[in-house]
Amino acid sequence: MSTENRKRLFVKAVHAKKAGMYRVALVILKSSADAEDACADAIEITLRHLDSIRDDGAINAYLMRCTVNACHAILKKRRKEVPQEDFEAILPPVFMDSPVWMYLSGLDEKYSVPIAMKFSENMTTKEIAEILRLTQGTVSTRISRGLKLLKDQMER
Repeated sequence: MSTENRKRLFVKAVHAKKAGMYRVALVILKSSADAEDACADAIEITLRHLDSIRDDGAINAYLMRCTVNACHAILKKRRKEVPQEDFEAILPPVFMDSPVWMYLSGLDEKYSVPIAMKFSENMTTKEIAEILRLTQGTVSTRISRGLKLLKDQMER
């Protein structure tokens, strides 16, 4: 495929996935500003490596993987710069508006990220497993355990 056509596919993928990338980043980072930075970094990295993505259909997954990686880089940087704050103090308004998202943000990242990917992005277990570099069984287990934890929190 020509470079120009590949760039068109990239732009299409960014438009299709930007909201989902943001939601996943928000679940991980709990900060709208950091989530926006992570998404911008992910888009830039994906564009830079566009020629190395073998399958044009994998651009969406590559964008999401880069988003998760960018979030982890921001978290790593944040740990070095700022002492860990209380999550309640840094929850963005979008979480305050939705009790489910508020409870989800209280879960460990290993549970909240797969749940957000599955239910806000309608991603399959296979897609989530590829993006998070886990087995499908691990993803299914984390979603199941996370939903149980979420239910327990909400019942309390």
